Amino acid sequence: MIIAIIGGTGNIGEGLAIRWAQKNQIIIGSRKPEKAIEAASRYLSEMQNCGLNTSKVEIRGMNNQDAANVSDLIVLAVPYKHVFNTLEPLYNELENKILVTPVVPMKKVGDHFEYTPPKQGSAALAIKEAVPVSTKVVSVYHNIPSCKLKDTSCDLGYDAVICTDDEEVIQIIIDLTKEMNCLRPLYGGPLEVSNTVESITPLLLNLAIMNNLNDLGVNFS
Repeated sequence: MIIAIIGGTGNIGEGLAIRWAQKNQIIIGSRKPEKAIEAASRYLSEMQNCGLNTSKVEIRGMNNQDAANVSDLIVLAVPYKHVFNTLEPLYNELENKILVTPVVPMKKVGDHFEYTPPKQGSAALAIKEAVPVSTKVVSVYHNIPSCKLKDTSCDLGYDAVICTDDEEVIQIIIDLTKEMNCLRPLYGGPLEVSNTVESITPLLLNLAIMNNLNDLGVNFS
């Protein structure tokens, strides 16, 4: 599968790229293609430094529009405040594509974080409104500590809750999640329940801040 990670120069983009690159073609997208190219080269070097076989690994950098155009699946790895400015010029490229959103609308208030959903109820539902009807929106990977995600020696043992209205893509995301070898995929229901999953992220951050903890995730047992 050809996977484009829009905003892939950040921490979550790096983790997803490194975890998926062994079995998929990865394209790092950025508004500035030179930044994406540099990040792609750096991720490849990091994989080599970890002792991974990169002889068949392909990680490339492109501008966002080109990355979305050539991909099968697109991950929107940008902060919520930049989501719609990022999506608008990609509208045509999103036709009939799978769009994965780990986006969480939140803000810091004093020493803690608060979930700040839009009027639609969640980032996932707002994104669904902003893309073509044919786009298959999937909400997943919100509650994963990015520093551990990019460490391939680390078996996270966390769960990734998948929310989508498109039943035909559930198995695709389950299989991709299993390929990471560090997360257990769980189907959580339609996009309507994504707000519950998104809101866990500020809760984890607050627990970490208030209790001097690091790299919290979720494991349902």
